[in-house]
Amino acid sequence: MSSQKNTIQTKIEICILHDKLDERTASSLIDKIQNNYPNGIKNYKLKLINSNYSDIEMCYKSQLAFLFDTDEKNMDSSIRILNKNSVFTMSYDAKYLLNGVDATLFLGRKVVPYMNMSALRQNGMEIDNTLVQISKIYLPGDSK
Repeated sequence: MSSQKNTIQTKIEICILHDKLDERTASSLIDKIQNNYPNGIKNYKLKLINSNYSDIEMCYKSQLAFLFDTDEKNMDSSIRILNKNSVFTMSYDAKYLLNGVDATLFLGRKVVPYMNMSALRQNGMEIDNTLVQISKIYLPGDSK
């Protein structure tokens, strides 16, 4: 992400947002990330924040927020707040692209990023051209 590079100094902060129901799954995801990247990515340490949707303010300074499933009201409110704070949003469910999530993964013959270019432009985020070229681009009206 071109525009997020400027906010990263010594660490990449990733916020994992979830409802109470997904607390164990979120903790498991954090453990897997820490086990697979014990030294961080490139020269950057990883700071992983485990947060409930009700404590979203913990994510304001993050570069990326991974959003677990929640109700529509929570999702819309969270996306609006995170966009206001220039946090790149990602979800595992492509249906949230319609709500304005920046990216998810497209599972086809190959797994590729599925980018919501409209949401990214609206949030003032720039994406590296290489990432755009390898991604599937979401267009409003695409089926979920």
